[in-house]
Amino acid sequence: MNKIRYNWIKISTKLLRVLVPDLALKIAKKALFKPKRKTSNWPNHVKQFEIKTRYGLLNTYKYGDGKCIWLIHGWSGCAFDFWPLMQKLAEKGYSTISFDFPAHGESVGNQSSLPQMVKAFDDVSANLFSPSMVISHGIGASTIANSNWFKSYHKDLLLISPVFDVLQFLQNKVYLSGFDEQLFNQTISELINREKVKLADLCAIPKLNTFAGQLKIVHDAHDELAPFTTSEAFTQTSKTTLITTNKLGHIKVLNSKKVLNTIESYSSPNLKGIEQWHNAS
Repeated sequence: MNKIRYNWIKISTKLLRVLVPDLALKIAKKALFKPKRKTSNWPNHVKQFEIKTRYGLLNTYKYGDGKCIWLIHGWSGCAFDFWPLMQKLAEKGYSTISFDFPAHGESVGNQSSLPQMVKAFDDVSANLFSPSMVISHGIGASTIANSNWFKSYHKDLLLISPVFDVLQFLQNKVYLSGFDEQLFNQTISELINREKVKLADLCAIPKLNTFAGQLKIVHDAHDELAPFTTSEAFTQTSKTTLITTNKLGHIKVLNSKKVLNTIESYSSPNLKGIEQWHNAS
């Protein structure tokens, strides 16, 4: 980040906290909990419907026929991020279902947070048939792992560019931007009091360590948003398979051949013991 911009954010957010604390908290909540909206351009032949949740109706999308795969997007993402993958999977004989979280994509809401995403996922999952596989991107990994639904799921799970610890994710974001640390802590405290859950308790790793199904991770070595080293460390202490791509970043990896190959590898016993696939597809 530009040093001038960094210093400006650092000084301005600190002054706001001291001089107008209520306004500062409002601005901080918007900065931390308002995801960027993405537009969608779904073809007419994609089945679209809405699912009622405690946060309102969430837009849901189904495509293809065959064994069902759920696709769970990450922060500031949307279901449409998966559209290229949904088309490829349909050609392979799969059906796919994805949806927009509150305040994401075409769904209602202005702000969201991981605790809200977890509750919304539980509401949605209660209205869908159980999948044969679940694929998540980014914070979607933490959303799934912390849900009540996950406790009884024992089938295939694929995490793409996973964010395991959302508190650490936000702390790194604040540190790199120059955002006032005390204001950040106040904002997190307000969230904790409202949702009655500590973000530190929502780290996905302890839950994933108890997962009985087959777990694989596809992560790019140059991911600037979700640290690759975290996935690397996790797979070294678990039975998880890590598939590595190179120079695709956090988003482009979704459309890589490695993802499609990994999905197909779940049904092949000869590929279960594979350790790492390197280089970009």
